[in-house]
Amino acid sequence: MHKTTIIIFIISFSLFISCKDKDNKIKNIQLQNVTNDTKQLEAEITDNTIYPVYNLANNTTAIVVEIFDSGKNPEYEKIYRTINETDSLETGFYDHWSAKKRKFEYYDTLGIVQLIKSKELEKEIKKIIEPKYYVYGTKGFSEVTVDEVVCRIDDCRENFIGLTIKNFDTAKNGKPLLCSIKPLKLTYGKNYYAVQNKIQKIDDSLVYRYFDTDPTKVKIFANNGPAYFTYNDDFLWGKNSKLSKCKFPERRVLVQQKNNKFNTILLGGLDLYGLSCD
Repeated sequence: MHKTTIIIFIISFSLFISCKDKDNKIKNIQLQNVTNDTKQLEAEITDNTIYPVYNLANNTTAIVVEIFDSGKNPEYEKIYRTINETDSLETGFYDHWSAKKRKFEYYDTLGIVQLIKSKELEKEIKKIIEPKYYVYGTKGFSEVTVDEVVCRIDDCRENFIGLTIKNFDTAKNGKPLLCSIKPLKLTYGKNYYAVQNKIQKIDDSLVYRYFDTDPTKVKIFANNGPAYFTYNDDFLWGKNSKLSKCKFPERRVLVQQKNNKFNTILLGGLDLYGLSCD
């Protein structure tokens, strides 16, 4: 090989390696930026206070604040414990002979979710709730205020405080799903089929001790970039549990990572089956 040719080859190869290194650096920076953006988005969502919303019964739609669950919602739990101690809510609920001493009223006990109302509990809870909440449905959202405060007492299922809401326009906004204290930057898209399938495949690969015999498939109702807001629910159990096969309605927020992996950053669900008593 001629000396000049060798020199040109060495220079060209050096330039090729240099460009390759530059491309790799750019790709690494881009991946790092994506990771940083994802972390920032996750922080923005988790810094907001988000609760699930359910149609608990025919005439009862409520923001559900779960208590006795790994330190979640300590303010609500503290108030509940205090009122339960002074007014014996749980004793009165399970002792059907104590009607004269009972310091609460049955609010809705006909459906699968049995609810009671304590005036003292309502008075104290209303001191800590927000003046308004943003409730998101399958099609849109609106601002709402809390109407009444109820609670569920159940040895076999999760206990929760229910903040009932009225006048949520289901014709405009669809079925209510979740609420937030600060407004969420959501896009109600129309074509989530591909991402939805990926999440469903992940769900199908998991092995649960308990599951719905005919599980409701995951549905994405909105997104904020790579953050997808989903639900698993047939919306029938609150009206007539005999018509529903859904025992574990859920609300989730998942953030799509590289390599089609998803990070679940928020999860809320109800146990309509009664796992702890099985």
